[in-house]
Amino acid sequence: MNATITPTVRRFLTLLCGEYSNEQQAFDNPPFFAHIYLRYRPLEQLQPGSILLEQTYAVDPKNPYRLRMIRAEERGPGVIKLWNHTFRDPKRFASATKDDVCRREIEDSDLICLDQCHYQVTEKEGGYYGELEPGCRCMVQRDGRDTLLQSSFRLKGECLETLDRGHDPETNERCWGSIAGEFRFKRKASWSNDLPTTWG
Repeated sequence: MNATITPTVRRFLTLLCGEYSNEQQAFDNPPFFAHIYLRYRPLEQLQPGSILLEQTYAVDPKNPYRLRMIRAEERGPGVIKLWNHTFRDPKRFASATKDDVCRREIEDSDLICLDQCHYQVTEKEGGYYGELEPGCRCMVQRDGRDTLLQSSFRLKGECLETLDRGHDPETNERCWGSIAGEFRFKRKASWSNDLPTTWG
């Protein structure tokens, strides 16, 4: 196993790791934006660059609606690939971002690689822009039907903007996702100090 990450990946993860909230956006426009928390926390026991991603509604903080492991790897000069994984038993790790013991129990065998759902990140305008890799067809089941995911994010300073939408794979009709633009999150806490020094 490669025990290091590149300086490019470390800079990105240093900025990314933390807790984010779109509280202000949800307060200003409640019909279109639920209040959501995003949390990115290093998983030092896994391969270098491994990060736990949790998304929860503020009204139901103990039950994440999305739990992922993403692993950042530099694939070319300035180009980062985020390998996307889901959990075989998400409920088992529902408290992992806040519970150090639970988080350290995560092993590779608990994960399923989500083929066709990896992201490509590049540094732009003093921040980072990520989107699904070119050619990816990431299928997401929602309300009993398969939809094709379109997903992107921008990370700059304390701000993280995300846009996820699902489209009919045949007609391209939008089936779910924001109709009022990006979700706008602000970092409430940084967990960059949790990044292992042994990662490079």
